[in-house]
Amino acid sequence: MISQNVKDYIDKHSFCPEHLSRDWESFLDLLYAEGGSISAILWWDYCKISQQHESIGSGGYRDPENPEYMFAETQLYEDGFDTKSLEEVKEYIIRMKNAGIGCNNRYISFNLVPSFDIRE
Repeated sequence: MISQNVKDYIDKHSFCPEHLSRDWESFLDLLYAEGGSISAILWWDYCKISQQHESIGSGGYRDPENPEYMFAETQLYEDGFDTKSLEEVKEYIIRMKNAGIGCNNRYISFNLVPSFDIRE
């Protein structure tokens, strides 16, 4: 069961149904502090709309705060986080953001952003 504090945070900070939030770290800190956890991560590529054809992602959500940018959905979905600690999840996210993802040297990731499946 998701706590009311987490629901309120999602309502205030998330701009799509996939629990996509700019400040993923604060979201995870609150979620785990409230006894919650995640089961999976879906990656999004934050890029200029004009660069979407170069992005590893496609389709997605326009950034409500910066209309020149979007969050393009990638096909990278990782599960198995049910038993991971908050620190392990954060380490994984930072490692992935630093490494980026690519596809045949044709498509690149500009700025990876995670969204989460919340374990209930």
